[in-house]
Amino acid sequence: MRKFDVVKPFLYLGVSIALVVLAVIFFVWSVSYLERAMIATGLLSALIGFSLLSGGLYALRVSAYIYSAEKGGEEGGKSSE
Repeated sequence: MRKFDVVKPFLYLGVSIALVVLAVIFFVWSVSYLERAMIATGLLSALIGFSLLSGGLYALRVSAYIYSAEKGGEEGGKSSE
């Protein structure tokens, strides 16, 4: 097993957390823009926030798939019957 294989799920986890944090920042900016009556900028910021949130949740799902595949491979991949 290579060293990168051990770190891979945690790398995806770090990327997903960073994307979710950026999404929250863009959502806060969106509310701030909408308070100042910058409607188009606020909606664009919300759209960017939703896109980043979607990407972050997808990366989190990929991280969970990789982690479970590695753990299943270590146990021999046998299902409990």
